[in-house]
Amino acid sequence: MAEGRHRDAVRLFTRVIELAPEFAEGWNRRATAYYLLGRYHESLADIERVLELEPRHFGALSGRGLCLERLEKPRAALEAFEAALKLNPYMEQVQIEVTRLRDRLDRAI
Repeated sequence: MAEGRHRDAVRLFTRVIELAPEFAEGWNRRATAYYLLGRYHESLADIERVLELEPRHFGALSGRGLCLERLEKPRAALEAFEAALKLNPYMEQVQIEVTRLRDRLDRAI
C-alpha cells in the first residue's frame, strides 16, 4: 500500500484473510486498501468483520467514519468517529473530523 499498489494489496490481504480469517488486522488492512481504491462499500463490509472480531478496534471505527463521510452520511460518520474517540481520545485527525462534522451538521439545521 505504501507504494500505491492498492489492487495488489487487496489481493494479498484477501490471501491473508483466507489463511487466517480470525486475524482482524488482515480484514482491516484490506478495508484500508478498498478505501484507497474508492470502494467504500467493500471497505465498510470488511470493517464490520474487523469489529466483530475486535470491537475495540478504534482504527476500524475511524475508517468507518471516513467511508461514511465519502458516502455522504455525515451523521453516521460522526457517530463512528465519536466511538473511535471514546476508545482512543488522542487521535488528533479524528478530533478534527468530529469538530468539522459537528460544525457542518449544525449549519445544516
